[in-house]
Amino acid sequence: MSINRRSVHILGATGTEMNKYSDAVKGDSYYGFTDGLITFQVTYNEYVGRFRIQATLSLDPAEIDWFDIRPETINGTSWNDGGYVQFNANEPATGSEAYTVQGNFAFLRVFVDRQHVGDGETYDESFGQVSRVILSS
Repeated sequence: MSINRRSVHILGATGTEMNKYSDAVKGDSYYGFTDGLITFQVTYNEYVGRFRIQATLSLDPAEIDWFDIRPETINGTSWNDGGYVQFNANEPATGSEAYTVQGNFAFLRVFVDRQHVGDGETYDESFGQVSRVILSS
């Protein structure tokens, strides 16, 4: 039976930022653990946009080494085949959702992706924000 080894606050409130990557967080593979079970708790506040979870197997990753991963939804909105969960203006996300992935990744990060919202660069308060992301492994 696996136990929780750590919980890390990996992204704070996005505020007026349209697109934002979290810092890279070391995954189970980096530490030599083999269960690879990771859960993300994401708290949304009227959020409009896409939310992605990305991973890499590289111990010294370049931007090209990152790839989207599709987690299982514990509660809430289902992940789509494009590698993200999307919330639209007619149904913005509010509250917390949890997503679980299993894989022996060296590093993980999340991406608040609103390149397709409005002009992709100019923030409008109706786009809301991601309030925080916590990773537990």
